Amino acid sequence: MNLTPTVKTMLVMALVLTSVLAGGCLREYDTTNLQFNNVDISADIIDDDIVQLDIISYVTNKGKDSGEVDIQAKAYNLDTSLLMADEKISMGRIGKDRTQNGTVELQVPITGNYRIEVTMYEDGGQVTSGKATISGLESLLSSPKHSYIHIRDVDAAMTARGDTTTTLKVTAFLDNYGRSDSAPLTALVKLRDAKTNLIGQSGNINVGEVKADTTVVKDIELEVAKDRDYRVEIMIFENDRIITEYGVSFFMAPDSQGDENVVKKTSSVSTTETITTEWVMPTPARTPYEDVYRTGDYGAPMPEAPGFSVWLGIAGLLAVAMLLRKRK
Repeated sequence: MNLTPTVKTMLVMALVLTSVLAGGCLREYDTTNLQFNNVDISADIIDDDIVQLDIISYVTNKGKDSGEVDIQAKAYNLDTSLLMADEKISMGRIGKDRTQNGTVELQVPITGNYRIEVTMYEDGGQVTSGKATISGLESLLSSPKHSYIHIRDVDAAMTARGDTTTTLKVTAFLDNYGRSDSAPLTALVKLRDAKTNLIGQSGNINVGEVKADTTVVKDIELEVAKDRDYRVEIMIFENDRIITEYGVSFFMAPDSQGDENVVKKTSSVSTTETITTEWVMPTPARTPYEDVYRTGDYGAPMPEAPGFSVWLGIAGLLAVAMLLRKRK
């Protein structure tokens, strides 16, 4: 096909314009996408009064190479909400599709319970955060400085059986693993009906002080309806605060699905055991740095994609070229 110089010129102009615009459309303006992949908390005993918490953060970058990433960890006392420790570390730059970890060390009193908050920053701007709670750090000591009350076992025995009632003797074995005597203790004993979940009978035991490194045995007799299954629940109070509790299930009903004889189904929970709750991270409402053109100069607006008018211009150029050809 023979084309005149004019037509050739118009076609070349159209091709150049199309190439420029297409290049702008294909260019990627991706961003960093930093997030906590996981957070672990470990503890090391410094002495009888201080524990070091190691907050290990695993950070994943699913976007372009990041800027400078910092991790800040804080420990707040759960009872007073006071800030007990605050440290920050630098993790440097994190490459695309890479995961790095960093450890923040917090030293706190061993006798407290804490809320741990971890915040991630990129080039000084906050990206995301999360939190967890821990309690019972004193149980990490082989011999706690203070009293440490633990229910070793609970027995239930039938001492009398009437026409409609049964008398049960509940015996609790309490240990003090600590190096100091406990404060005066009381125990609340409840017999909970297995079918109705109602309390059939309850009573209090005046335990008193438990000497350091000793075991005491306390019991109570309670009368309940006979031929029913029950669960014995024991709560130990120190200064109006529950410090440990214990549960035992036993079966006496003729149609019981459990064992024919009185047996123990034990579960012990102590408030001084070290417990870390599941790490909680809020779901961001939007991607960090959304609608930001990242070239190193943060905040420059992202260029708009070619609109309908641009393509109309290209079509116009081609139309002009065809008209010129017909005239020739």
